[in-house]
Amino acid sequence: MSHTPPSLQASIHIGASSISMLVVERLPDGHGGTELKSGDFLEQTVPLARDIFQRGSIRRSTIEHCVKILTGYLEALRELGAPDDIKLRAVATNILIEANNHDAFLNRIQIGCGIQIEPLDDGEMTRLIYLKTRRRLRDTPSMKKRTTLVIHVGPGNTRALLFKNGRISDYNNYRLGVYRANEAIRRNEEADHQLNKNIREHIRSLISQIHHDYSDEGVEELVILGYEIQQLSQNLTQPGKTKSSASALAALTKEVSAMSEEMRVKKYQLDYNTAQSIIPALEINLAIAQTLKVNVLHLPGNDYERELLLDLPASISLTEGFQAEVIYSAESLAKKFKVHHSHSTQVAKLSQQLFQQTSDLHQLNEHDALLLNCAAILHECGNFLSVRAHHKHSHYIIQHSEIFGLGKRDISIIALIARYHRKSGPKMSHVSYRSLSAKDRIRVSKLAAILRIADALDRSHSARIGKLSTRIEKQKLIITLHGVSDISLEQLAMRAKSDIFHDIFGLRATLEGSI
Repeated sequence: MSHTPPSLQASIHIGASSISMLVVERLPDGHGGTELKSGDFLEQTVPLARDIFQRGSIRRSTIEHCVKILTGYLEALRELGAPDDIKLRAVATNILIEANNHDAFLNRIQIGCGIQIEPLDDGEMTRLIYLKTRRRLRDTPSMKKRTTLVIHVGPGNTRALLFKNGRISDYNNYRLGVYRANEAIRRNEEADHQLNKNIREHIRSLISQIHHDYSDEGVEELVILGYEIQQLSQNLTQPGKTKSSASALAALTKEVSAMSEEMRVKKYQLDYNTAQSIIPALEINLAIAQTLKVNVLHLPGNDYERELLLDLPASISLTEGFQAEVIYSAESLAKKFKVHHSHSTQVAKLSQQLFQQTSDLHQLNEHDALLLNCAAILHECGNFLSVRAHHKHSHYIIQHSEIFGLGKRDISIIALIARYHRKSGPKMSHVSYRSLSAKDRIRVSKLAAILRIADALDRSHSARIGKLSTRIEKQKLIITLHGVSDISLEQLAMRAKSDIFHDIFGLRATLEGSI
């Protein structure tokens, strides 16, 4: 029996204050499959966030330092025996796009190292937090019973996920981050001893927004995630435990604030970037706990960066559980704006049937199906503002809302699909549509065409169509409505709403009933 040697894959993360790499072995599990075994972990500091928030751009010396580190990592992979075509995923912190020379940075990395770097968008960052939180559901059983707020304070943004009975009930993203706050304060601080006071003043308005969003939710526990705060988790929890308290966090904040950066480096084994940024990390988390009057905190003791790298290969795929949470978030938003539930649910169901049965036509993927589902759920949310021109109001509401797990690009696509569910189709004179890439404009047109047909099929808002099937004959898409004989109302609506489908796919959509 031949022995299958382990295969290697690697993940690289260019973070706010460091560049890290994790090598993973794929080993046979003895059952015909494979299992992952975490291997070598490398990490070196870089002042990326400091450059971005101090200067608005990344210094040339920092860029060259990143090239040197990454070149060394590639050499380390060769020394480990990794093949030239090793499966490698390399990403960068989502604050990178705030640097006005981020394109030059990415180009220099690609030319200098031959590595294509993907900046993490809001959607994938949320997916990574979701993967971390799913583990917390296992090691913190109380999350399945109690109202828990998961807080991730990142370098530039803070994300909040509200869990009720183990399900995501609400999601928000705030422009409140460790390095964003730190650099804003250090530009204006009068003396070191005023740093904590200045941070609290600086973050006050955003903390008030968090209070407004969650003070009435009955939050019983906080789960705190983040690179900086998890560096100190062992100082806030008992060995092998995750539970701590707001009072313990307040005491540690006071203790750390009284130290010099050199003392923090020595006592807590921090690098100098983290030693400088740890104060805003502590103050932001403490302010959230205090404003919501929550004393029970949970801090995972695992290595934040190593865990993120381990999750990177999985975060780009949409698991069934993750998709369910995205849809649940869209449904919660629809409920907030009093969308007609039975109609939106019916249109979503029909749009998914049409999507699956016309896959050879549109050539779209699973993620596109998810965007269509969300658009169907939310397509009439604009009625909350006004029935007149409600498709435009739907676009506005969705464009300015958060849907868990989806980034700004996805939100923009959903908003446009909803806009085009009635009246005119996509036009280059529409600024939001014109601003998309050519590929995304085609995606919007295809999905809007499907949504319009699904909406026409529930013209009566009676949800009377259960199953449909499609076939193509003589330049027609023939849609058979099973269990329905009188289809006169649907035919009337179809004549008004199948225009985009005809324009995009070159097929005229027609209906037939079937008992």
